[in-house]
Amino acid sequence: MTKKSWFAWHSWIGVMTGLLMFVICWSGAFATIARELDWLANPDLRVTPIGDRAALIDAYEAVTYAYPQAEIINVSRGIGRRFADSILIRMDGDRLQYLYFDPYSRSLSAPSSRLTIQRFFRAFHMYLFNPAKIGLFFVSAFGLALLLSLLTSLMFYSRWWRRFLELKTGNGARAFWSSCHKVAGLWSIWFIMVIGATSVWYLFEHSRVRLVDGIAVYVGDEGYSATALPPARDSGLPMLPIETLFARAQELRPDIDIRSVSPNQNGYFYIDGQAGQVLVRDRANQLYIDKATGEVIYDQTASSLPLYWRWSDTADPLHFGDFGGFPTKLIWFVFGIALSGLALTGAWLHIKRLERDKAGRAHWRGTLAAATMTVAVIGASVWEGGRFIKGLGPVVSGVQHWPEASGGVVIVVLAWSLVTAGMLGFGAGLLVKRNAVARSRSASDSVTVIPTSD
Repeated sequence: MTKKSWFAWHSWIGVMTGLLMFVICWSGAFATIARELDWLANPDLRVTPIGDRAALIDAYEAVTYAYPQAEIINVSRGIGRRFADSILIRMDGDRLQYLYFDPYSRSLSAPSSRLTIQRFFRAFHMYLFNPAKIGLFFVSAFGLALLLSLLTSLMFYSRWWRRFLELKTGNGARAFWSSCHKVAGLWSIWFIMVIGATSVWYLFEHSRVRLVDGIAVYVGDEGYSATALPPARDSGLPMLPIETLFARAQELRPDIDIRSVSPNQNGYFYIDGQAGQVLVRDRANQLYIDKATGEVIYDQTASSLPLYWRWSDTADPLHFGDFGGFPTKLIWFVFGIALSGLALTGAWLHIKRLERDKAGRAHWRGTLAAATMTVAVIGASVWEGGRFIKGLGPVVSGVQHWPEASGGVVIVVLAWSLVTAGMLGFGAGLLVKRNAVARSRSASDSVTVIPTSD
């Protein structure tokens, strides 16, 4: 293939997928720092580190004292020294809420909504609020488009390895943005490869789970796990004191920096966390204990996992960049914004080519269909997003109510949604309008079968 053909493919991929690629990358960038945005938006999450940090058992005991009627689902340690610990509880039947525990002052917040910035962005980025079986397939498939876009660009951009600092600033707006597009793309090569490869992995993983064997995790209940836990048995003995279970877990696994505790996961006392391995989710190191006897039911280290499942627990830290704390998440955020910018500048450069195209040869048949699909997908996301958010609210007397989220969370979610809709609508409208003008100039009505100019 010639460089002109490679460029045509690159242009076609960008036009057909660019608008949705922008939305996915844009939301992914914010998903990487969503917990930090929650920290800014929710005062209950902010703590002042004075003295020693309390253990997770202190958070657990504070909740049982303040809310003896509540069922504790999970206790999670804050992701940084200035983050409160979070406790998910169930009250009044099926009402799930969060409590936040200051590990320095030992104070507990009032119950708050499950609608957080992190939950909003993570769900939207993963499946655009569309039904997960469809949405996860759809979003992860864009990893293929991302990798193909990278490949085609490197095939037509001559001597790209010499042009990392070649930013042109004095030849007009089009030349400047074209140069920015190329330079940003070159500096993002490593990031595109990481995001593209992990997205393709999610596509494979989700396809295997949904279409082949239904195995979603390495260990868990029989039927959806590679290693089935024995069913929890009622021995007739009372549950051991929670401090005894905590001490037992720390005795058995002194290597684990415990990040999360669930007192009744699959019927057992459960902990997970980090134990010195590189690039793994917390759940790669986990421990299940019988609540009545203190017997070890299952003990797992990341190093003991089969290669497939070890990689499965590595994909998320790579994709979201949270393996090194805020510094790596900030890097992922910056490059996520860069990928969003590549989608936007690519669309803008295509529009400029359409404006200069007097013969109508630069437009791609199918642009209107791609823009229509984008509008349809985002429209469905708005509808399903409303249902998703309402589903996080309390159920009172059998009626689902909207969650009572904090003002900061509402402001961030609404502001981001409006800005995103505005950019997307403007770009889609301009692209369709310019493409229609270019099409009207075309002397040929032949159908484009492969991406070459008409």
